[in-house]
Amino acid sequence: MKRVLCAGLVVCDIPLRPIPRSLLRLDACMIEAPRPSTGGDALNVAVTLTKLGLKASLCGLVGNDANGDFILKTLDELGVDTRGIGRHPSLGTVVSYILIESDGRRHFVIYNDLSAVFSRSHIPGALIEEADLVYFGSAMCMEAMDRGGAAEFFKKAHALGKITVADTAAADAGRDSAYYLELLGPMLRETDVFIPSYEEAVILTGKEGLPDIRRTLAPYGFTILVVKLGKKGCYVTDFKNEWKVPAFPDFKPLDTTGAGDSFSGGFIRGLAEGWTIDKAAVFANAVAGFNITKLGATGGVPDFDTACRYVMETPAFSGLH
Repeated sequence: MKRVLCAGLVVCDIPLRPIPRSLLRLDACMIEAPRPSTGGDALNVAVTLTKLGLKASLCGLVGNDANGDFILKTLDELGVDTRGIGRHPSLGTVVSYILIESDGRRHFVIYNDLSAVFSRSHIPGALIEEADLVYFGSAMCMEAMDRGGAAEFFKKAHALGKITVADTAAADAGRDSAYYLELLGPMLRETDVFIPSYEEAVILTGKEGLPDIRRTLAPYGFTILVVKLGKKGCYVTDFKNEWKVPAFPDFKPLDTTGAGDSFSGGFIRGLAEGWTIDKAAVFANAVAGFNITKLGATGGVPDFDTACRYVMETPAFSGLH
């Protein structure tokens, strides 16, 4: 069985719903009982992969606090390998308060002092050696990793013959693309599979059209580029062929938190099966579709057989092997 090492953000999510769009003009509003859940891109991908039947290890930081206790307990119950999670002695666990509208759209209010602290030194070499594939999910928002740590992580993984996968997280749209391309260039040149969202790809490249995004990123030498397009599905290319893969239309969103991360986990799972990248993209769309029908960043992730059966039974998308 393939093993994946995921490194990056580990978050305690507090979803709050339903939140009216007019909230800031109101004195108060009534919501459902809030229930904490786990989040953060690296954690979400690790949980998704575990639910889909792969072995996943997670590297990140939590605080020495109740939120950190909650995350570790939840991950242990889910079967995620937590040997790579460290506890910071003074900074608190990253917390994201998620304001969810009635149509599933969400807005984040975040406490996040640990992002700048997590570095290559927090990723044990033994976990890299054990993995078949390594994933860094928080490019553009973890300072020490962006400034060389992720490149060192991927270079070490490549030296050991591992596949490297990178994703991006929320970035400062006020920065120009030249800043991010220079900052992340060393990591991008060590990346085999790159899976940004469309919005983050635009910030990174300064281009809005998918052909222009592809041309801008091609010199970095990825084997595969996937651009997540939200409710429109995804774009995927191996720089020889390209596909726009539509999302499945019959999933009604309850909470879109973690949709992109569950897509990334689904795509990695497809690659682990040896599927072609277009079929991996179809499968990833299905995983993300299931996920958004439940509350929480990974609350709706299906098991592998359920996702495969759904794809096979949907006529427009049949043929996945």
